[in-house]
Amino acid sequence: MNDTHPTPEPNFPEPSFPAFPEEAGLGFPDEDEAREEAPSPLEGVDLADFFGPEGPLAQLLEGYELRPSQLQMAKAVQRAILERTTALIEAPTGTGKSLAYLLPALLSGKTVVVATANKSLQHQLHTKEIPFLSRVLGREIDAVVVKGRSNYVCTYKWEKEYQQQLWLAQLDERLAQGDSLEEVAEDLAPLAGHRQAIHLHGWLQETVTGDVDDLPFELESDLRRRTVSFSDDCLHQDCPHYHDACWVNFMRDRAAEAQVIITNHHLLLTALQLAEAGERLLPPAPIVIVDEAHQLESTATAVFETEVTNYSLEQILNRAVFQEHLGEDLVDELKERNFLAFEEIAHLSDEATFPLQDELAGLSSLSARLTRVLERMRQENPYREESGGETTRRRQDEADEGRAHYELALENLAAIIDKFQTLATARRDGQMVRYAERVSGQRYVRLRLHAAPLDPGELLAEHLFQPEQRTVICTSATLATDGHFQHFKRRCGVPDPTIELVAPPVFDYPNQALLYQPSLPAYDWRNKEAYYDRVAEEIQRLLEVSRGRALCLFTNWSGLRQVRERLAGEERVQPWPIRAQGEGSRNALLAWFRETPHSVLLATRSFWEGVDLPGEGLSLVVLDKLPFPSPSDPLHSARMKALDEAEGSNSFGDYMLPLMTLTLKQGFGRLIRRADDRGVVAVLDERLSSKGYGRRSRSNLPPARFTRRFPDVHRFFREALGSRADFALNVAAREEDGRLVWSWRLLRLQDGKADQGSGRLQGSFGDDGLVAGEIQGAIQGLANLRRRISDAGRQTNSFGVELRCSPATQQALERGAIPDELRRQWVQECSVWGSLDVLGAG
Repeated sequence: MNDTHPTPEPNFPEPSFPAFPEEAGLGFPDEDEAREEAPSPLEGVDLADFFGPEGPLAQLLEGYELRPSQLQMAKAVQRAILERTTALIEAPTGTGKSLAYLLPALLSGKTVVVATANKSLQHQLHTKEIPFLSRVLGREIDAVVVKGRSNYVCTYKWEKEYQQQLWLAQLDERLAQGDSLEEVAEDLAPLAGHRQAIHLHGWLQETVTGDVDDLPFELESDLRRRTVSFSDDCLHQDCPHYHDACWVNFMRDRAAEAQVIITNHHLLLTALQLAEAGERLLPPAPIVIVDEAHQLESTATAVFETEVTNYSLEQILNRAVFQEHLGEDLVDELKERNFLAFEEIAHLSDEATFPLQDELAGLSSLSARLTRVLERMRQENPYREESGGETTRRRQDEADEGRAHYELALENLAAIIDKFQTLATARRDGQMVRYAERVSGQRYVRLRLHAAPLDPGELLAEHLFQPEQRTVICTSATLATDGHFQHFKRRCGVPDPTIELVAPPVFDYPNQALLYQPSLPAYDWRNKEAYYDRVAEEIQRLLEVSRGRALCLFTNWSGLRQVRERLAGEERVQPWPIRAQGEGSRNALLAWFRETPHSVLLATRSFWEGVDLPGEGLSLVVLDKLPFPSPSDPLHSARMKALDEAEGSNSFGDYMLPLMTLTLKQGFGRLIRRADDRGVVAVLDERLSSKGYGRRSRSNLPPARFTRRFPDVHRFFREALGSRADFALNVAAREEDGRLVWSWRLLRLQDGKADQGSGRLQGSFGDDGLVAGEIQGAIQGLANLRRRISDAGRQTNSFGVELRCSPATQQALERGAIPDELRRQWVQECSVWGSLDVLGAG
């Protein structure tokens, strides 16, 4: 190291942990200890004293109101903890489920693990809910967030990266001294993210966690790879920083002392699967709370499956250890064998995802070859002890580091051999589902292979639910179907007896929400284009009455793309800003939606849940079809086949329908997030009413008013928006070939019937010209409407009109900053209407 630039030691604070009752111990009592255990502090606690109108929650929360659902849930959690059993709780949006499960768990004095599906909820629990309950209880609550190691800076890797960054700084000096960029470009190439590394260096002087999620920016992928810890490059106890400067160990040491451990589903199941070995990943606890538990089966599938890509082996072989000890020729041979094995699999089908049903000869041959290479490396290990106990004559510290890297490389190679062998054989096809998935948009990965458990419920039962002395609370806003938990219990291996609660809705859905299903033709896969023509038309007229502010959710990419193209064709006279998934990252799109008035976002299945957009910015949710799982998906297909072959069950009613219903509930749940939210959910699938299962699924949704009439939608939004408009007039202007082109589109809001026109003016125009063009279009459109109403024998002063234009035109009209002749025409046209409101959008 350069003495003038020492690697910073992690800023580990001296831990100061509050004392908790003995029940907070990490282990579980044996039978004798259980008989002698003191009564739980939770016994005799009346939770109504906490949640009631005179309780501490009411005293600390301004505007607090007792929510019966929240108290019901808290009492169910209390009972489950006292009886040491499992509770299944569906708590609708607005219940306040975090406080409902945390308060009784904290009052028990026991160690609690809370597992969620996303980081945002983990952050909320740690920074908002726990500090609040600390005030409620009048004592400090020791809580820690435990994440996977790849979220933390590896001090060992950063030490090496920092050396490289110092070298890069010298290259910067060369540039400052007159060397050309071309002369140093080749040296600069491998060190992308230099500026971020500078910020990272400063941040490491201040952080107490080493968690890169705490950075004020997102690390570039290459810098992150070189900086954070991964399981396949961690030297563990051979690392010189293992005992005193390892952020991962610091986090785990904190967790071992905490009362509340907040983590994710994946890490929870991984730790439980490893049994005692997993206790270092996640301390055991007598209370486990699984929030967002509707994702538990899919997470278990991912945790308990074997997965490998075409690049997995190559990534391992690129390490210096293999290059040095195997030689370039052998490494190239192994890479070529790997390429051929995956090409053989890729040619089995043209589908994006396809099952693997036979023995994979190429992959089996590759694993056999790798096994021989592994055995050779073990025998030729230059770091193992010689006879007589002497070691190789190297400096001891270099030998220790070299041995650690060598043995880690062997472990990684052995692990991938095991994966190849699992995937290559058909012997376990009765318990596993093997399938291949093509990957697009990635530089190196083209094909991903899976061997997933056919029934993850058996593994969940073994590792999560069956151990004695453990309370498991599973909760979500969407966990039950048809008012019960049979589907969840069957798929997740939940044993009886259980405490079960489907809490009633919190929000006033009959007044806050409208469920609308238009009369559209049934979806026909042989004529998808005609179907999505109608879907786009329906979305278009819905956007006109909702003033944009919409999240349109699709069950597949094809439907999204087709509707996006059709709506793009209307953009000349469509004032609502529109974006679609794929036009930015998920977080960037959601940020854009929140910040852009009247915006419209089109997205697929990943946006059906975990999206929280409260307030007036979202007032319309459109679902293109009932979200059934794809029966062509190999995993779903295999599970359906197993159910159909089992006595007394069928795949549609026991698997497909419950999964669809839960996803439908998630999609609906994007709309009403707060007590003052109002809006419409539109399901554009005729099966919602025409099929018995559709009506059954509809009965599982919150009790919103239901209609099939578009005028009801118009009436709902007219009331919600306080609008007086019967007609909408959209105007737009643009320059085209030296001429100003203006367009107008007139809509009757009650049914979405439309007409449109356009005009042109010669000359060169700036922003003022575009404003004048929009006003000219507005005057022409209003004149057209006036003639229509007069021809019908009606009076224009009986109708209201809403003009939709650019914000610049709205401001010009409000200030009267328009040419005199246009102003005269505008004032004259405005005077004949019962109301004329101007909305600046776009």
